[in-house]
Amino acid sequence: MPDQSMPDHAPSDDLHAISRLAVSVVVCTYRRPALLDLCLASLAGETTSAGLHEILVIDNAPQQDARPVAERWRSVFAGHGTSLRYVVEERTGVGHARNRGVALAAAPLVAFIDDDERALSGWLERLTAPFADPGVDMVAGEVDPDFGDHSRPDWLTDGLLHVFSCRWGWDSVPRFLKPGEWFGEGNCAFRKRLVDGRGFPTDLGRSGDGLMSSEGMLFTALRAAGATAYYVPGARVSHHIHPDRLDKAWVLRRMFFQGTSDYIAHRRYGLSKLPQDFNFSLGKLMALDVQALDPASLQAMSHLYYQLGYAAGSNMY
Repeated sequence: MPDQSMPDHAPSDDLHAISRLAVSVVVCTYRRPALLDLCLASLAGETTSAGLHEILVIDNAPQQDARPVAERWRSVFAGHGTSLRYVVEERTGVGHARNRGVALAAAPLVAFIDDDERALSGWLERLTAPFADPGVDMVAGEVDPDFGDHSRPDWLTDGLLHVFSCRWGWDSVPRFLKPGEWFGEGNCAFRKRLVDGRGFPTDLGRSGDGLMSSEGMLFTALRAAGATAYYVPGARVSHHIHPDRLDKAWVLRRMFFQGTSDYIAHRRYGLSKLPQDFNFSLGKLMALDVQALDPASLQAMSHLYYQLGYAAGSNMY
């Protein structure tokens, strides 16, 4: 499907503006117009000393729920000298949406922010500033959980927030990430040339209610091939935590499918596979009262479920 917001042959003034773009901010969205509205509102005042930027809203829903929201914000961004393009990607799955966004990005830098996230003031400037160093290939920011009208459960410790792609907490100062310190697509930027000829996985990323995940997979493979990743704790977004996920059983299911997804990624990209060394009683596991687990036990059990998912992946794929 062609880009629905720009003519096939852009006027010369538009082409000149595109040539001066420094950053393309990609927002992939699926049937969450209210959250998308908040996300775009948070981006409206963002600037970067790197140069001009554009906003690309990639709607992954055939119903095109995001169209009215994007159209309403288009004139607001235009008033700030920022173009907003709205595109429908009919192939369902976040991988397809992300690949479409990268393909359409007119700038050499691409930034991702999810539709259920809001940029905190100064986000884009802090996220893009490290690229002044040619040795920086990717930049990751910090993600704060936003529980909205719901209270954070007592059992949800900081150690479990990674399940929700929040609170990486790698450091209090900017620095290059070390091996094993990872990040996802929700708050990041990278040089577009890095993914030339490569794409985000389309068979593992979130699709509908599925819990398979492609979070961070492509970045992990790029880093294994020599790309550098820089962490900026001050480049912050807040991530809406959906109330139906504030459940211990959901956390364990999510960890199981993360383990399965990681096994597939490790095999696909030729990465070192994790050792499988654990013992458990299936009968005791099935009889376990998950909701009665204390925080420490839940943390340990989430690790076990991850290992079980990883082992399941090695047997199924």
